[in-house]
Amino acid sequence: MLLRRARLYVLGALLAAAPAAAQDTYRQTVVVTAATSPVELGSITRTMTIITRQQIEALPAHTIADVLRLVPSVDVRARGIAGVQTDFALRGANFGQALVLVDGVRLNDAQSGHHNGDIPVPLDAVERIEILQGPGSAIFGADAFGGTVNVITRRQAPASFEVRGGADGYAAGSAQWGLESGGVSQLLTASADRSSGFMYDRDFKTAIVRSRTAIGRSTVSLSYLWKGFGANNFYGGNAPSREWTNQTLLAAEHDLGAGAGWTWRLGESYRTHGDHFIFNQTNPALSDNQHRSHAVLATVAGARAAWGGSAAVGIEGGGDWIRSSNLGDHSTARLSGFGEWRRPIARTAQIDATLRVDHYNEFGTSWSPSLGAGWWPASRLRLRASVGRAFRVPTFTERYYSDPANLARADVGPEHAWAGEGGADVFIARDWALHATLFDRADSDVIDWLRPSPAVRWQTYNVRDVDTRGIELSVSRSIAGGGFVQAGYTGLDLDASAVDQLSKYVLDYAPHSFTAAASIPLPARLQVAPRFEYRERRRPYPQPAGGVAVGDRDYALFDLRLARRVGAHYEVAIEGSNLFDVSYQEIAGVAMPGAKWAVSLAVR
Repeated sequence: MLLRRARLYVLGALLAAAPAAAQDTYRQTVVVTAATSPVELGSITRTMTIITRQQIEALPAHTIADVLRLVPSVDVRARGIAGVQTDFALRGANFGQALVLVDGVRLNDAQSGHHNGDIPVPLDAVERIEILQGPGSAIFGADAFGGTVNVITRRQAPASFEVRGGADGYAAGSAQWGLESGGVSQLLTASADRSSGFMYDRDFKTAIVRSRTAIGRSTVSLSYLWKGFGANNFYGGNAPSREWTNQTLLAAEHDLGAGAGWTWRLGESYRTHGDHFIFNQTNPALSDNQHRSHAVLATVAGARAAWGGSAAVGIEGGGDWIRSSNLGDHSTARLSGFGEWRRPIARTAQIDATLRVDHYNEFGTSWSPSLGAGWWPASRLRLRASVGRAFRVPTFTERYYSDPANLARADVGPEHAWAGEGGADVFIARDWALHATLFDRADSDVIDWLRPSPAVRWQTYNVRDVDTRGIELSVSRSIAGGGFVQAGYTGLDLDASAVDQLSKYVLDYAPHSFTAAASIPLPARLQVAPRFEYRERRRPYPQPAGGVAVGDRDYALFDLRLARRVGAHYEVAIEGSNLFDVSYQEIAGVAMPGAKWAVSLAVR
């Protein structure tokens, strides 16, 4: 029924299409996440969403997690505000099956996917966020089942300063400063916030610092994030828990120049993540966990014109290791090679093919091919289709973690998936655009935590085959004066093979998601920016006599920002979040705050 309705929606959109000017911008926008080398958005054969700097500055959002809520296909599941701990799930895949990047550098943590939201980039330093829906292993390797989130940072930015304050002792500040001299440019960004918490043991403090230095054809960035927060009921039980996490990311990129028709680049990165968790502060000796993970990566890639189109090849090597009081000391290494070919067909169509091979010393070899095609049958209409394979290797937590409620099994292996999609991009009228996509993903050997009864510990198994079908619809319009309106819907139909035990993660998803946002200029230099989010939740917990699964429910959230420019460089704003004062949980058992307010002063 879901897919039948989707076909009707897409057909109706196509019939309503009229000549448009917005398609010119769509054709020419350059993106970096959809291919091995930068390409124009109008030539890619996959579904991609771009959140721009203009949207980031206008809306009531202060973390990357807040910004990603604009996209209904991204299920942002937080355990607290301000991005304290957030899981990202795309197209119904679970939180470990999404890949997070910063300027193309992997952030996914080998300890646990729960740390993938520790993104060491202040929001002021973000130029845009590119979200590639669907499998991305052919380009980026492991983890990109449901999609890839790539945070693109700013190269240059004017000096700025902002302070905010609000309910529950909330206080925050951010600053940015840059300079250019000769062939050197420097951009330094920092942010910090804190709150006494909306309930017991839910206080937090966070700080992020990022530096980006460009010298000639080389760029070096260094980022650091630190968080300390109360973790009441984050992982079950009602104990006064406490957690501290930190992440350091050092990355460099070098343009190696051209030779024999090829242009080459070299990238290196080192990332380390720390996690200190005390389950019960009244008895820390029995519940103290300390983990430190490390990752190194180096990539050499080249591109050139070839066979009537463009080709790219590369090799990548790296490894992850961990030192942990609970998981023990472990390491894994890999070597990867990849190639891509893209070719226009006349002026109106494109095809692309990508193949990546990843060899792990512990898990063997995974082959990840993808194939896509795109066609402009008319200036206002683009059709696209693609198919690809993805894989994910288990985390150290899924292999080695142990506590009174959980017991991981070291012999769990990689997950695999095949996925395909077809879609249309329609430019309905001047400045209006509609995007529609149907997709299907078949996952095999999916890792889940299972137990036969509540009296037995959860254990990990490669037990599931999961088939996910869905539809994505979005519409947007630019408004004179720098404003915009956008809305989107994602519907999911998930079919998982039956198991005779209780499941912890796989069946926990949102079958219906709707988001809408706008930035509307008003007289007197005012600007109003509302944001609306609706989610329906499904949770895989035992059903009571009434037949409704525990935790199943839907909720709607409404945020609003009202800002006024004062002079040439000042802006004052008041913001409200969850203004309907909804009681809701994005992670089962973890309460989220009710209605809150904040005020801010920015100097730009």
